[in-house]
Amino acid sequence: MPDTGFARQLQEGSFFGKNQKEDILAEADAHPLMDELWENKIPEFDQINVPAYVVASYSNTLHTAGTFRAWRRMAGEEKWLRIHNSQEWPDYYDEANVEDLRRFFDHYLRGEDNGWEETPRVRYSVLDLEGGDRTGIPAESFPPAEVDSTRFYLEANSRSLTLSAPTASAEASYDVAANPNAVSFITRFDEETELVGYPKAHLWVEARGSDDMDLFVLLQKLDAHGTPLQAFTVPNQNARIHDATDHGATILKYKGSDGRLRVSMRHLDEALSAEDVPAHAFDRVEKLQPAQLAEVEIDLLPIGLAFHPGEQLRFVISSRNLLGTMMPGIHEYVGANSGQHVIHTGGENASYLQLPVLK
Repeated sequence: MPDTGFARQLQEGSFFGKNQKEDILAEADAHPLMDELWENKIPEFDQINVPAYVVASYSNTLHTAGTFRAWRRMAGEEKWLRIHNSQEWPDYYDEANVEDLRRFFDHYLRGEDNGWEETPRVRYSVLDLEGGDRTGIPAESFPPAEVDSTRFYLEANSRSLTLSAPTASAEASYDVAANPNAVSFITRFDEETELVGYPKAHLWVEARGSDDMDLFVLLQKLDAHGTPLQAFTVPNQNARIHDATDHGATILKYKGSDGRLRVSMRHLDEALSAEDVPAHAFDRVEKLQPAQLAEVEIDLLPIGLAFHPGEQLRFVISSRNLLGTMMPGIHEYVGANSGQHVIHTGGENASYLQLPVLK
């Protein structure tokens, strides 16, 4: 999707390099598909083999996906990942974290035998959204080895998520011009459950009255009464924080894990795709024919999320960005949609949400 609002703010709203900046807006118009221009901007991760200390979060709309992607694809074996539960600036400058990074540098740049190599390769967080976050959980990988990728099947009639595939076919739909222009599916957890890793959506979809679809998906945690839960990701000490988040920014709040896909761009890159993280080629346009059902996979931002007995998970599919803009003051992308979106469930077209359940 040509969501260029943030790029426009950088290009037109920044005085740095005035009149000497690459015109990425013009490039996006002239090069709508993956080609040599864009390929030359992608780091060659297989050439990165130096020791790496990588810091990530689940909540940064600008940096989360790219940070996890870089950590996964780096060729070097001496790489550490620390996933925190806040926002990058307060985390980076926390005194304990500064000292942790200093130990890494002292070991590799000064040759100090300070035991750094005993540091767990992964330290992750689990968000509670009700004040019970856990941080610094050690693991040898991300997702942890104890994670089981579990399919939660969509059932259109009950609007539920089930562990077994529905035998009967059904449809859930919405008109793009309607309010709400979305459908949702819910499951309730009966026991303590943690999701740690990469969620993805595997959907069978149809566009009625159009040849394409811009789809937005969102995972939300609900309390036992159905209220969506969220959390500030920076210390809440100033009214301005409220102002920023109330105008649609998600960089200061964690509201859930989201993803998006233009259905005509659904072709997967087989070399880069993994079972839990699909990667799209973006090198071709495959428009939909009337009555055609398209099978699509959509990656969502990684998560570490705890559910207590009675709490619920809601999966939302929409024709609009449910989280708003990346930050206040930038142009909001409006999906190139018309007609009706149909989500097929059950039978031969069993749509599902794959979640990383910690055993």
